[in-house]
Amino acid sequence: MLILGLQGSPRKGGNTDTLLASFLEKASQAGAAVKTIQVARAGIVPCKGCGYCETHGTCVISDDPMSTELFGLLRQADLVVAATPVFFYGISAQLKVLIDRCQTLWSRKYVYKLKDPLAATRKGLLFSVAASRGRQLFDGIHLTTKYFFDAIDAQFSHALVYRGVESKGTIRHHEGLAVDIDETIQKTVLPLVTRKRVLFISPTGACRAPMAAAMAQERFGDRIRTGFAALRPAAELSAPMNRVMQRVGVDMGYRKPQTIEQALYGTTPDLTVAIGDGVDKIPLPGIKMVQWSLPEPALPDDDAMDRLRLAIEANVDMLIQSFK
Repeated sequence: MLILGLQGSPRKGGNTDTLLASFLEKASQAGAAVKTIQVARAGIVPCKGCGYCETHGTCVISDDPMSTELFGLLRQADLVVAATPVFFYGISAQLKVLIDRCQTLWSRKYVYKLKDPLAATRKGLLFSVAASRGRQLFDGIHLTTKYFFDAIDAQFSHALVYRGVESKGTIRHHEGLAVDIDETIQKTVLPLVTRKRVLFISPTGACRAPMAAAMAQERFGDRIRTGFAALRPAAELSAPMNRVMQRVGVDMGYRKPQTIEQALYGTTPDLTVAIGDGVDKIPLPGIKMVQWSLPEPALPDDDAMDRLRLAIEANVDMLIQSFK
C-alpha cells in the first residue's frame, strides 16, 4: 500500500511536520510504502476557477506538479493524510491551494460519474496542531478535509488533533501521542498492508494489464491490492480502453504504464498475472504466476475493447481461486 502525507505547514520541522513524520515512520515499520509532499514547497499553481475540468475532465493547468505528479499520487494512494496547522480556524493557505486544485477530481466523480478503482478502500486522515484552545478550533478544518477526501474518493476515517501546542518540537512530548499513533496504525494501516498483492503484466501496459488491475481492485479490494506493469511501457494508456472503462463508470485517469522494476520497487507480489505472449517467460523467482491467454484486439475500436473487457471480467471473477 502507499500512504501519501500532505504536509501543509509552511514551517518545515515544526509540530505539524513532526506529527506527520512520526506517523509515517510507524506506518513504514508496519510495511507500508510512504511518501511525503511538502506542500509549501511543491510549486502548485492555484485553481483558476475557470470550469475547464467540468467540461473536459482534466485541469487546464497542465504543466505544474499538481498535473504532472500529484493527481497521479492521489490516485495511487491507499491512505491520504492531510496535515495542517490552524490558521484563523482554517487550514493553511498552502494546503488549501492543493485542495482547490482537486476540483478536477471532483468533476470526474460528480460531473462525469466516474469512480476510482480504490474508492471502496481508500482512507483519509486529518492531522492538525494548534497553539490556541478554542472549543470550535477544528470545526472548519474538519469540514474542508471531509469534502476534500470525498472529492478524491477517500473515506474520512478519523482525525488526530491537538490543542495548546505552540513551541517548535512540543508535539514530541505531548501526553498520549505515541498511543494515538499506534491506535491509528492498527485501525487504518494494518488492515491494508495485510492484503494480498497482485501484479498484472502485459507487453505494453497500456490496455490489458491496467484494465485487469482496475477491475480486480474494484471487485476484491478488501482482500487484494493490485498493480500493473509492462515489458515495454507505452507512453500512455490506450484511449479506446479508457473510453470503454468510462462507459462502465471506472476512472482510469492519471495512471500510466510503468516497468516491472518500477512496479516491484519496495514490494514483492503474492501473485503475478501474465497477460499476452511472452510475458510468462519473465523470471520472477519465488513469485507465483498465472497466465491469461487474452490477445489484444487486432482493431482496438470500442466494440472490440468492450469484448476484451468482458473476457477480462470473467477471468477476474475467478482470480481469488488462485490464492487457494
